[in-house]
Amino acid sequence: MRAADADTLVTPGKIYRALGKSADCGGCMPLFLSTMQANVNLTVPAILQGLNPSRQKGEAR
Repeated sequence: MRAADADTLVTPGKIYRALGKSADCGGCMPLFLSTMQANVNLTVPAILQGLNPSRQKGEAR
């Protein structure tokens, strides 16, 4: 995915689709996400770094 587009945001959904799989029950999602986060080749693009939706929910705009 990164080779085709260096700016793409790699998500679990994109990986599942690329593998022809689906997250039926979601039981594997915590392991899947921790594996993605531990992989040094999967970084968050600079423009998205520092964003934390859970922190922003309670803030006034």
